[in-house]
Order: sequence, then structure tokens, then C-alpha cells
Amino acid sequence: MLPEYLDRLFYLVGEAVVLLAISVLVLSILVALLILYSFKTGNFFAARIMLIGTTLLESIIKPLFWIARADDAIVDDVGVRLRNYINRQEFLKTPFERRFIFMPQCVRSTECPAKLTPEGIKCVNCGRCGVGEAKEYAEGMGYRFFIVPGSSFIKRIIKKYRPQAIVGVGCPMEIKEGLDLCHSHAIPAQGVPLSKAGCVATTLDWEQFYEAITDRGLAQKDPPKDG
Repeated sequence: MLPEYLDRLFYLVGEAVVLLAISVLVLSILVALLILYSFKTGNFFAARIMLIGTTLLESIIKPLFWIARADDAIVDDVGVRLRNYINRQEFLKTPFERRFIFMPQCVRSTECPAKLTPEGIKCVNCGRCGVGEAKEYAEGMGYRFFIVPGSSFIKRIIKKYRPQAIVGVGCPMEIKEGLDLCHSHAIPAQGVPLSKAGCVATTLDWEQFYEAITDRGLAQKDPPKDG
């Protein structure tokens, strides 16, 4: 038989755990509703708080989406949009010459003749895909443009050149990891998701890419129309 004070203590601890669990569940439901709202409208309410909630409660929010028979990929999608939204002003303050672009090698044509070098895959602008045109346009603005063979390459380039802002293209999971990496280095970044992911012959919404890299009113010329 436990002493009365211990019995009371265990009761209070159990009650606190239940209340905490209920509070976390309610908060997760609220954040999930905010995520759905942002996904449907493109607007963000209390963006920084929402991002913290999404990051801390992701393991609960995604099962809630699954229970509601909703696509839990929405959580990652909105997470990337939130990071972009929060980072945008600092990104725009950075001179073009200190901004880097990381383009995944999978966007290239399957017939790409470019070769791998210590500075990434060197595009020869053969016209078989939109990468050459994008590279020419971005470098004309002042960007450093890298075609990336792997995530370890990005870490090496960041360590070597210390960019002040980054635009990264990739699948949602790669962008999420990349934005976290940039955040750890205090680098404002913009993520542009592939419209079709995979290992080869992926596709990209080029209009979205050019919108991400272009500061309205500062570009010297219009982006290519057909990517």
C-alpha cells in the first residue's frame, strides 16, 4: 500500500500527462487546419509560429491527415512555402552576385552531353532542355549557377564559397532538408519543387523558377517564356 502522499503525487502526474496529451492533440489539429487553409488560399497566418508548430508537431499532424484521408504531402508542401515566405525579404536584400542556384542533375535531358567537374556538371547549353537557358539568364543577373550531382556537393560548395542566399530546386523532401541546412547556416533560401520528381527526366515549372530568382523591377530583361 502506497503512502497517501505518493498516491496523490502519481494521480497529479497522471492528470498532467493526460492534459498535456490533450493540449498537444488540440494544438496539432489547429496547426493542421492552418496548413489546409494555407494550402488552399496561399495565405499564411502567424507564419513563424505556424512553422514552429509544423516542425515540432509534424509526427502528429501527418497521421491526422491520414486519418482524415487527406494527402499528408500537403504538410511538406506548406512547410516549404512557409520557409520561402519567411526567408523572402532577407533573400531579396542579398546582392545577386552573392546568390547561388543549385539545380539537380535529374532535370537535364537524358541525352545531355555535359561532363562532371569539381564544380558540378558543366552545362554546354546544347538546347536539349531548359537548364542551359536558365543558367544563361541567371548568370546574366549575377547568380552563381551549379548543376548538382548530389547533396554532399551542396554542403561542400556552401563551405567553400559561403553564399549569402540560395535558390534550391529538387523534390519536396530534398528541398525541406536543404532549407533546414540553409537555416542552420543562417542563409536565406528559396525552394522550388520539381513538378515531377524522380532520378532522371524530371520536370520543373520554369515559370515558378524564374519567379523565385527574379526581383520584380530589378531584372534587366524578361525571363525566357518557354523555359
